[in-house]
Amino acid sequence: MPETEHLRVQLDYPLDQVKEPIIYHLVTEFRLIPNIRRANIDVHSGGMMVLEMEGVKADLEAGVAYLRGLGITVTEVGSETSWTI
Repeated sequence: MPETEHLRVQLDYPLDQVKEPIIYHLVTEFRLIPNIRRANIDVHSGGMMVLEMEGVKADLEAGVAYLRGLGITVTEVGSETSWTI
């Protein structure tokens, strides 16, 4: 079985994606385990989320590609083991 990895990212949501079940799709379609570390989502202005994801490398890459395909800006925010926000 492939080894799992962790990826911490900041997601900047455009207004048209705020109401979409994006985290649900990361779990069901890409087999990722999400951990929402911080979020500020507003139906009038868009939003931001700091998300830690766990999964095999190929699934993480596919999940990030999915997010970018939706117009969500994905920025890696670090990979330290003891990261806290």
